[in-house]
Amino acid sequence: MQKNQKYLVVEARKYITDAQIEDIHARLDSLTIEVNSLKAQIGVVGTTQYAVVQILDRLERVENTLARHSNQLERVENTLARHSNQLDNLQGNVDNLQGNVAEILRILRDA
Repeated sequence: MQKNQKYLVVEARKYITDAQIEDIHARLDSLTIEVNSLKAQIGVVGTTQYAVVQILDRLERVENTLARHSNQLERVENTLARHSNQLDNLQGNVDNLQGNVAEILRILRDA
């Protein structure tokens, strides 16, 4: 303790009882505990905020990936619809061809 602090302690002893000093120490200890608790809570809040930012970042990346996959799926669906139409057209052509062959065979039998 420095000289000025010792003087203040001696002077304070003239006006403050030991019980009051103990009460002040108890209050200081209580405040120290509360401050340490607040420091811990602030650390938790900061960590939580960082975790939330990380989660939001990952969600954004998942959302972008989902959008890309949705676009790819739409293109595949469009291609599938086009191919289905082409198959329907081919089936129609095969049906016509079978009809024509049947007609040719009928004509050849009748001849």
